[in-house]
Amino acid sequence: MNNIARKIVRDYIYHLETLEDVTDISSAAERDFREALRQESPEALEALAAPKGEAKKKEEPKEEETVKFDDKKFKKLFRKLAVKCHPDKFQDATEREAKFLKKCYEDINKANDTYDWGLLLKVALELEVEIEDLEPEQVQNIQDNIESIKGIITRYEESMAYKWFTLNDDAIKQKYLQTCADIFKNSLKPKA
Repeated sequence: MNNIARKIVRDYIYHLETLEDVTDISSAAERDFREALRQESPEALEALAAPKGEAKKKEEPKEEETVKFDDKKFKKLFRKLAVKCHPDKFQDATEREAKFLKKCYEDINKANDTYDWGLLLKVALELEVEIEDLEPEQVQNIQDNIESIKGIITRYEESMAYKWFTLNDDAIKQKYLQTCADIFKNSLKPKA
C-alpha cells in the first residue's frame, strides 16, 4: 500500500476510534445529565418521556443495510482476511487471541455488508496482511466513510447532555443545566 493510501487508512482508524470514545462519553453524559436534570427539575425530565397515553417506543438499533457492490479487489481481500480470522481458526488460540480474531471477523463482515474499505483495511493492517495499492474509487469510499463518521461524532457532541457533561466550570455547568431544564419545562406547556 502506498503512503497516501496508508495515511487515509490511518485517518479512517483515527476517526473510528474517536467515534468509539465519543460514544462512550455520550453514554456517561446522557446518564449523568438525566440524573442531574431529575434533581434540578423532575418536571423537566418528564418532558423527555413519551407523552401521556402513548407507549414509549423502545428505540432499537438500526440494522446496517447490506450494500450490493462488485469490487473484485474488495472481495479478494475480504476472503483473504476471512481465512485468517474465521472462528474455526481460533480453537487453539488463547482467550485474548480468540477475542481479537472474533472482533476482526465481526469487523470484516460489517465491512462486507456496508462496503467499507476503511474498516476492511483496518483489519488487514491489524492482521498484517499485505495490501495492494488502492484505486481512486476505493480511496473515495474511505473518504466518504470518514465524512460519515465525522457527522455522527458531531451529532453526539452537539447534544445537550454531551455539552453539559464536558463543561469544566461548575457554575457554568449549573447554569447550562438550568437553561436546559427551562427549555424542557416550556416544551410541556400547551401552545396557544
